[in-house]
Amino acid sequence: MLSANLLNAALICTVQIFAILNPVSVIPTFLAMAEDRSQEELKEIVRIVGVTIFALMVVFAVLGDLVLQFMSISVDDLRFGGGILLMIISMDMLRGMARTKTLEKVEFAVVPISTPLLVGPGTITTVVILSADLKASYGPLGVATVIAAAAVTAALTYLIMRYASSLTRYLGINGIRALGRFMAIIIAATAADMIHKAVSDWVSEWFSSRTGKP
Repeated sequence: MLSANLLNAALICTVQIFAILNPVSVIPTFLAMAEDRSQEELKEIVRIVGVTIFALMVVFAVLGDLVLQFMSISVDDLRFGGGILLMIISMDMLRGMARTKTLEKVEFAVVPISTPLLVGPGTITTVVILSADLKASYGPLGVATVIAAAAVTAALTYLIMRYASSLTRYLGINGIRALGRFMAIIIAATAADMIHKAVSDWVSEWFSSRTGKP
């Protein structure tokens, strides 16, 4: 039963993290910045992107709760604020707004592709909350589950970026945009769930304090 619950949690984590990373939406920016690069340079850039985003997610999965304690922020505080942030991001994506403004063609594997385009505030919020929730339910296995989901997401992102040109030719610009809109819907649903949980917890705490019942 425990293994089944963890597997289900891992699948949900993977979908949520992949949706907020949304590597498909980064493809146009990536290709525009990489048009003058050789194939060997592109392969190296994609490898760096994959490793970097995984490392960043692991750091926030493992140390996220310590950061919250240091800043005296509760998980519900982060859940509510992060939910609003994710909702804004999803609305921007649905309106077709670019995730960045004009970018210079510099060494961009880490900045801006890995962060903030992929691992930005929304991704950080999602990973920290998932890690905190699963750690509360499953202990260290919960954190390991989030890390496993991050590894799968990083691998999928690597493949998407590695074959970005082929995907663009196969799907076309409209297809890429449609996938981006679909990811925005998943992000919006995740945001609504986060806000709902935070408000529910606050209402429960208020009710308990008024009635004296746990």
